[in-house]
Amino acid sequence: MSTQWGQDPYGPSSERYDPYGSSASADPYGSAEQHEAADPYGTADRHGTADPYGAADPHGAPQRGAGVQDPYASLPSGLSQGRYAAPGYAVAVQPAPQSSGLGIAGFVVGLLGLTLCGTLVSPVGLVLSILGMRETSPTATPPKGGRGLTITGLILSIIGTVALLLIIAYFVVMFVIAGVAASSGY
Repeated sequence: MSTQWGQDPYGPSSERYDPYGSSASADPYGSAEQHEAADPYGTADRHGTADPYGAADPHGAPQRGAGVQDPYASLPSGLSQGRYAAPGYAVAVQPAPQSSGLGIAGFVVGLLGLTLCGTLVSPVGLVLSILGMRETSPTATPPKGGRGLTITGLILSIIGTVALLLIIAYFVVMFVIAGVAASSGY
């Protein structure tokens, strides 16, 4: 295959593909009359794609707000626009379940029982935490949130209740020893 100077090795220019559409050949997207016939509302740009905002400027850039309807008005209740959603797309946003009030109360009372109240209220925190565990279990109908807080309250309440039982056992043993010592005459 030999080429001479001045000859185009790819053939005549009329047969080459022009990706920018600057040749005088036929429009690959169709004529303007075809676009107007296919788009009765006049929302198609020069490439035949519909403008999602309802209008376009002469240069093809969409104008916000012109003929716009809320695309999220007809979505099911579990979907919303979301913070980072592109226009025209919906992001599924599951609302967080309501937290268990009993679990939170069990945590607060268990923490107070260990820190401020000398373990006197820890059994109350234990009962509240157990009821909170029932509310936050996966089999509960409907399950509530705050399972980690409830487990923490349960652990704190168990530690406080065991400490309270040890304190009570200590005083019982001391009274028994004092009673035995008083009856024996020491």
